[in-house]
Amino acid sequence: MKFLDQAFCVYQTVEILFSKKIFLKMEAHTAVFCSRVLDSLAVELKGSKDFSKLYASIAILGYITLILEPVNTQAFFQLLILLGHRFPKIRKAAAEQVYLVLLQNENLVAEGKTERALEILSETCWDGALDAIKHQRKELYVLAGMELGETVHVKDTVPNEDGGKNPMANDENASYSSLVGSSGF
Repeated sequence: MKFLDQAFCVYQTVEILFSKKIFLKMEAHTAVFCSRVLDSLAVELKGSKDFSKLYASIAILGYITLILEPVNTQAFFQLLILLGHRFPKIRKAAAEQVYLVLLQNENLVAEGKTERALEILSETCWDGALDAIKHQRKELYVLAGMELGETVHVKDTVPNEDGGKNPMANDENASYSSLVGSSGF
């Protein structure tokens, strides 16, 4: 019997709840929750080889890009980083998600550059060789205002319900525990 990864189960649940727009109705808590989900994803995706977890994460990042600033920009940058993933299927899935995100939110790239970004995404063979897509990926990074070597870091603080900041450990277990706790499990 195969043991299911706890993080995968949580991400599947989070994805389903996002698809039902449950988390979008939490008003003041939405930004806090999404920030913690991003923190958890940053830890869990690092070096992950689990396709199910990666696909669920791509979907979650897509939903978070529809939320308010700055959380949506961080999620968008995570999606752009996945365009350089070592697995071609993950790059292709991330490119499809970025395409859909840009159709829904043109503010994530430089003004007037959405058409160019959509063109790059649709004309590039994302499931081909990684070396073949470096130029296109770099151009997308520039359009989004992100440097090629830039990574999205787990934040040291997250906004709390009162608008203040709570210090948060960069520990994998702390971010996972906070995700589970904030989702009510």
